[in-house]
Amino acid sequence: MRFASTTLILHRASRNMSTSSIPYTVPLPGGIPDKYRPHTEQTTTILVPKANTAFLNPVQEYNRDLSVSVIRAWNDQRKEELEARWRANAVKKEAKGKGKTRGKANGAEKPAEEEKPATEESAGAEGSSSTEPKKEFVPSKITILEALSATGLRSIRYAKEIPDVKVVLANDLSPSACEAMRQNVALNGVGPVEEGAEKPAEAVDLGRREGCTGYVHVNEGDACALMYGHRTPRERVDVVDLDPYGTAAPFIDAALGCIADGGLLAVTCTDLAVLAGSSYPEKCFSNYGGVCAKAEYSHEVALRLVLNSLAQAAARYGRTITPLISLSIDFYVRLFVRVDSKPVEVKRLASQTGIVYICNFCETPVTQPFGKVLEKPSKNGDFTNTVYRSAGGPKASADCEECGSPQHVAGPMWLGPIQDPTFVSRVLKSIEADKAHYGTYPRMNGMLTMAHDELPDPFYFTSNKIHGFAHTSAGPTKQVVSALLNAGYKVSRSHAAPGSVKTDAPRAFVCDIVREHVKTHPVRMDKISEKSPARAFVSKAMTHEVDLKIHPEAKNYDKQDKVVYYQLNPLPNWGPGSRARSVRKDQPEQQGKRKAEDSAEGAEKKAKVAEVVEDDEEAAMNA
Repeated sequence: MRFASTTLILHRASRNMSTSSIPYTVPLPGGIPDKYRPHTEQTTTILVPKANTAFLNPVQEYNRDLSVSVIRAWNDQRKEELEARWRANAVKKEAKGKGKTRGKANGAEKPAEEEKPATEESAGAEGSSSTEPKKEFVPSKITILEALSATGLRSIRYAKEIPDVKVVLANDLSPSACEAMRQNVALNGVGPVEEGAEKPAEAVDLGRREGCTGYVHVNEGDACALMYGHRTPRERVDVVDLDPYGTAAPFIDAALGCIADGGLLAVTCTDLAVLAGSSYPEKCFSNYGGVCAKAEYSHEVALRLVLNSLAQAAARYGRTITPLISLSIDFYVRLFVRVDSKPVEVKRLASQTGIVYICNFCETPVTQPFGKVLEKPSKNGDFTNTVYRSAGGPKASADCEECGSPQHVAGPMWLGPIQDPTFVSRVLKSIEADKAHYGTYPRMNGMLTMAHDELPDPFYFTSNKIHGFAHTSAGPTKQVVSALLNAGYKVSRSHAAPGSVKTDAPRAFVCDIVREHVKTHPVRMDKISEKSPARAFVSKAMTHEVDLKIHPEAKNYDKQDKVVYYQLNPLPNWGPGSRARSVRKDQPEQQGKRKAEDSAEGAEKKAKVAEVVEDDEEAAMNA
């Protein structure tokens, strides 16, 4: 399969432009209507209303590429788990059959039980007995629900690029958005086939990847009502994708209730002014059940606040979440979590949740979990008792131990790991083998590599920031990294901020690195007020031995090995755009999606995007 030289093409609209010149599409009668313009990502082309009633943000191509790769990796893992369960059931069934044969040979008359035939939908399709021909494992198909679809671009890409998909439910409340989606589904040839009709052979190459035969069903209605309608076990879907404008909080409860066991929930929140800022703690608490933090690691706090909101909502139904990938990207956070029904594991939630005391000056964090888990072996050692207790506290005093400043409270938030290195490794291997299918591969590879290597310990820091607390110039980051490595601690980057450092060292050791640095880079104490917390920070006696000698493993820390770890914003006003407005009289606002206003500023931004990403149109189509 050949791809255009650019994966993102903004075509200049023309009157009744023919669709026959657009690759991987089904020609529409009469061509493209005057009020629409084509937009292409990979092998998917959609028609976007010029009036932008349904919003499309081209800068979100990275989000869509990432989502496709993660769902593909999750599906591979799902099939492996199902096959392992299927084979285990086959072994049990075979052993059971042999046991019956031996019983009959010994004269024991036992009625043979009728065995149910294996079905594709069953989680572990049973194997056949020794007297029946061997059956091959056939994985079940998956259903994906995109609650807020707008143009349908993401849903169509899911159908064309993710194998084993049965149907993608593309929902939106806006009639104009649904009209656009139906047109785009028809253009890409991924519409549903009427019941009883044979699936037509594809006379046109639709650009589907191998094993991708799914179709898109467009639904016009309330997102929560649709998801609540899929709460019964037989109606649950395998993947739910929430990509609203602003917060996803109104949709979380409904989404967690309609996901099948082992299913995947993908969540986007673009309200970082609330999640990662410090001006709206009351709004953050009402949306996510936790207070935001005023600290340089606020973007990691944002991820942990959303995870806590997901975990709390799931726990009410006896379900647990397992964070697979949690990323802070540009102007939003994107999280992928696995959902399982495990009432016993829900008991661990208190030990994974807590508040954080944060110093107003040096930003030293002190975590305070709500619970603890104790493993007590039995007297004879045959088994282990798990005991759940409330945690002791408080761990923090009224004033910061490093500088004596007051502290404020953030949270409650998720204190457990936010990345699953094993799963991230699976995604990395998948995209490495399919580079040509992802237009944003360099950035995906860099960010996922950092997520894979990221330590599970909460919060990061930057060398410039911590040295600034002491009013001294910062040395190279590798000097701080060397001090940590020389002391035997682990070190990694954080994907959330350039120059960031994560470590399992206590914060007191990190502060002592600064004090050791001050010995060779003296601070003008006469320039610091007697009451300044900076004076107390520098004057505090060191409690650790610090070796600033460059560690061999830290020499290349500042080098990126040709990996795009942190991408700079390619355009001014790089952001989520404006909220979309519904055309329905009884609904003042469309749920979740946004609208770029037809203003001079918006037109200028679109023109700049086109200049950056658009190659010659004819050359791209004929590539």
